Amino acid sequence: MSEKYNDCDVVIRPAKQEDMPAVADMIQELADFEKLPDGPKLSVKDLVRDGFGCDPPAFRCIVAELKNKENKPVVGYALYFPTYSTWQGKSMMMEDLYVRSSERKHGIGGKLFQAVAKEAFSSGCSRLEFHVLEWNDARCFYERRGALNLTHSEQWCYYRLTGEALEKAAQDYNTNE
Repeated sequence: MSEKYNDCDVVIRPAKQEDMPAVADMIQELADFEKLPDGPKLSVKDLVRDGFGCDPPAFRCIVAELKNKENKPVVGYALYFPTYSTWQGKSMMMEDLYVRSSERKHGIGGKLFQAVAKEAFSSGCSRLEFHVLEWNDARCFYERRGALNLTHSEQWCYYRLTGEALEKAAQDYNTNE
């Protein structure tokens, strides 16, 4: 296993608009890893609009930057947003945490995760939530940090409406059931 970078080698910072091309590339890399190459439908323009062009922004994003490499490349990101629990109040949802494969096993993912957890905690959130594919070895990464698998412990099922199903649900809203 390779050695971790020194704290001074990696900077975790809020993302800027200029970082969105790198973030968009990593979103596609993550989709490829998850065997969903046609999954991402967002452009850099969408990320800039939704993260920097509205108030409040639709998401927050932090990036991991290597200081000692040429051009200070962005090698990881975490994208998250506030949510609300009717049982516990303010919460945070982490949509993605990703580190480029060439930079893994150096502690960058842990630094990104810690930064998101710290922001959730310091902003008064009662919990930090995220999803991990069942076959993804990253589950161990999160479990080592105390994360609970709610599928097993509480038997929660995660649902989604998209496309035509979402449109139909919106249109059927006024019908009597």
